Amino acid sequence: MTAATQLDTNLDELRAMSLRETPASDSREALIFGIYDRLLDHGHCSADVVLAPADADGEPDWDNTGPANVSSLPADEWPDDQLAARRAAVIVDNIDGCSEESSFIVAVQDDNPLIIQIAGPEADRDIAHAIIARDIGAAPVVRPPSKFAESFAKLGEELFRPVPVAANDNKPAPAAKTAGTTAVPVINPADWHGDPVPVREWYCEGLIPMRTVTILNGDGGVGKSLLALQLAAAGAMGLDTLSMEPLSGRTLVLGAEDDADEFQRRLDDIAKAHGKELDALSMLRLIPLADRDALLAVPDRAQVMQPTPLWRGIETYARDFKPKLIILDTAADLFGGDEIKRSQVRQFIAMLRKLAMEIDCAVVLLAHPSVQGMASGTGSSGSTAWNNSVRSRLYLTKGDKDADPDIRILKTMKSNYGKTGDEIRIKWKDGIFVLDDGKPSPSSALVNVRAERVFRDVLSAINRSGERVAKTKGLNYAPKVMAERPDAEGLSAKLLEAAMQRLLAAGELRVVMEGPPSKPRQRLMLEAECYGAAE
Repeated sequence: MTAATQLDTNLDELRAMSLRETPASDSREALIFGIYDRLLDHGHCSADVVLAPADADGEPDWDNTGPANVSSLPADEWPDDQLAARRAAVIVDNIDGCSEESSFIVAVQDDNPLIIQIAGPEADRDIAHAIIARDIGAAPVVRPPSKFAESFAKLGEELFRPVPVAANDNKPAPAAKTAGTTAVPVINPADWHGDPVPVREWYCEGLIPMRTVTILNGDGGVGKSLLALQLAAAGAMGLDTLSMEPLSGRTLVLGAEDDADEFQRRLDDIAKAHGKELDALSMLRLIPLADRDALLAVPDRAQVMQPTPLWRGIETYARDFKPKLIILDTAADLFGGDEIKRSQVRQFIAMLRKLAMEIDCAVVLLAHPSVQGMASGTGSSGSTAWNNSVRSRLYLTKGDKDADPDIRILKTMKSNYGKTGDEIRIKWKDGIFVLDDGKPSPSSALVNVRAERVFRDVLSAINRSGERVAKTKGLNYAPKVMAERPDAEGLSAKLLEAAMQRLLAAGELRVVMEGPPSKPRQRLMLEAECYGAAE
């Protein structure tokens, strides 16, 4: 194992990076998770918080630490035991430009961050040091040049003269490369002065940004798969849908829940709704996986998410096909880790984002909300890392099921690049979604007719029994009293209230006053049964 190398960095800044709520700002826990969060945010490697093996005294045994003998945090929680907490470190692998076998540990010893290579060729050491140090905000690790590097540099000085710089040229001359190092891309923002600012790119303006991952949450059966497929089909045909105006271009849809026949039925409905046939979808590609294992990433022995051969195949195809949109349906079938473990979730999203950036596309990941997410109305699922790791999150939910069961509402729950809280009301009609025009659907019209019939029948029965109900809210509020009766056929008070308002507007109900003038009381009656009663 290579000797440990100390990293020169701002510890307070690393502690402040931690997203965890429990640790104090100066604790070891905050420091470890600050390093972990920053490494994942930059996306140049995979990382996880692990426990190194212990020596006979219970202290961390860094010299004998390897990828196979680290363990994950128990229940993904920081150890209460102080000795165990000293063994906590960040394992780093899948580093850009390094061998797949290379692994490193970033540890904290006496409040000093150390980087230790635990596997892989030593040639990767300088590359890994440069990337890790840069990502956590540390000064680059300085190593004395080898004898060969010193001799080569001296030879270069003798053979080449430095390029002269004009007096009015403010740009520094390019730095000479040192043997054994990798050039690090560094940008001076002042160099952008006078250049046009790049325009933010969207697949759907304000909803789905390019070059990153968007999550579309939706309850089971609400139609999120249909909505995503409709969006991909419209983009492939170069047409607008639901006023979202998707970017025209190739699209790729991976569905782990639907087979090819279901895709064909849905796409036939979508194409016909646009006045097209299936031959108009030549820029759309489908990957139906309902009959096979669809996992794209699974955790290894160190609990670090690793891409599966299926994902490698999808990556290869996507780089060749170059779609503008990739739909992945759904996270429950594609993510092989523990959805409540923040590290695994973030590694999975980082893997998807990397492909989105490489081929310049948008990735939309469909996901079911948790029970808590549905109850709270946020539509979130599992760990908060699902929401925190993406730049945009949408939530498709049903509207008022009593008013119209075909209505859906698409909400913007998170948008780092746009406005949150916007809603689009859509409606299922003839196999696709259309914008809600405010008119009741045939199914909701049937529900309304039934509610009005029940209201008439129950009101007549109440008045014949001598009971009294009123149109104003109180103990004898008609919809509330009716909803509790068995002859209301299970209709809710809200549905009966809407029926009452429609019948009042149509003149089929009348409010009559009863009792002495000193204490008049309302009675709601059918107009046809008033028989001359006073209003």
